[in-house]
Amino acid sequence: MSSRAYSRYVPKERKNASYYIRHFCRLFIGALFVFSAYVKGVDPFGFALKIEEYFLSFGTQFMVPLSMPIACGMLMVEFLIGVAMLLNIQPRFFSWVLLLFMLFFLLLTFYLAYGPAIVRGINRWTGSSYRLSVPGDCGCFGDFIKLTNTQTFWKNVIFMLPTLVVFAQRKRFKTQSFQYITNWGPLVLAAGFMLFMEIHCLRHEPWHDFRPWKKGHFIAAETYSEAPQMDYVFQYRNNADGSLRELTMDELTAVSEDSLSNADLEENYTYAGRQEKLVKPGVDARLTDFTLMDAETKEDVKWEVIEAAGYHFIAIFRDVKKISLEKIIKINHLAADCERNGVPFVAVTASFPDDVALLRNQTGVTYPFYYSDATPLKTALRNNAGVILLKDGYVLDKWSFRDVPSWEKFLSMQEGYELDLENYMRKEPPVLPNGKRLQLRETPTEEEQ
Repeated sequence: MSSRAYSRYVPKERKNASYYIRHFCRLFIGALFVFSAYVKGVDPFGFALKIEEYFLSFGTQFMVPLSMPIACGMLMVEFLIGVAMLLNIQPRFFSWVLLLFMLFFLLLTFYLAYGPAIVRGINRWTGSSYRLSVPGDCGCFGDFIKLTNTQTFWKNVIFMLPTLVVFAQRKRFKTQSFQYITNWGPLVLAAGFMLFMEIHCLRHEPWHDFRPWKKGHFIAAETYSEAPQMDYVFQYRNNADGSLRELTMDELTAVSEDSLSNADLEENYTYAGRQEKLVKPGVDARLTDFTLMDAETKEDVKWEVIEAAGYHFIAIFRDVKKISLEKIIKINHLAADCERNGVPFVAVTASFPDDVALLRNQTGVTYPFYYSDATPLKTALRNNAGVILLKDGYVLDKWSFRDVPSWEKFLSMQEGYELDLENYMRKEPPVLPNGKRLQLRETPTEEEQ
């Protein structure tokens, strides 16, 4: 049988500028696709949430249950395109897949970037009132890099250039028959790796975390807020030239206590009124929707936990109706040991108090439950049930319900946690957004409570 049945080789060519440009574009696109698929593949749950957001914005709610399989499938295709480009596997076939992939997202991101503006223009022209809601971030690099829709579109325009080079030059790449293991072998390994990564990071937690609740992050800075400081400014008009003089409350008090200054004010100025003035701007928490709301007192106690000294455990139960006893047995054992050893342990959920009461009756949990919205809980922990370990405002560790350690295991890891905390504080000092160092809250004793 002729060897041409197994392989086809492009006649040998000189390595001129065209050769290097062609292969540079191939390697660049390959590395880009592998990187993009990897940073999303370590958190397939997060990418599925983005797909779900797309479906909701397009009015296709019936597609929401397919968000996870679609997300995993897209990541697999993207990763295989990248591997094929890097290793020059079947370039003629994969250049078509690459082009179609890029064209789809180029059109999609154009719609996201300029669709709302086009609709507003149509409304002004026709007097209609159409509304178009689109996600604020395409999610093309997951939580690793956040881009606006306009930035994403022009990023795709730029990346389309090497894509077109690869596609136009696809027949000039060396091509082997797919029967060779050097072709299908790397693709099988790449698919196996991506599938393993997706399953592992869904069952546990992402092994690379790019969210605010990642290990080592000073989470107290994300939840800190401060109200703006306002003061009254008293205005006095100069009797001679009509100029306006403004005095704060403190300045006015100082003038009144000085007889000469007070006499000058009374003789040469006329009171013109007062205005409220911003003295110091406030600080808005970046994690505004995360709360630890007490159902009885209606108070948010998250600062008492996040800014507290010492170890604190927060159990995340996003939807208690989907949690069975098998899923929280490890959590309950750890909570009981924490209670015996005086280590605070609380839970937070997005469920209703009646559902929490039912869970208590079924499982016998005794630790306090607080309430928050579901979205920040999905950000904090991808699994429906799991535990986060905090100390001195830092996230030290986090586990899905499958990986929650025993009390003995936690004790064996404390020395390592202390060393980690020292490193975290050096890299990210415990400084709040207002520029002040965090003043830790002491955990109240049972007698004080």
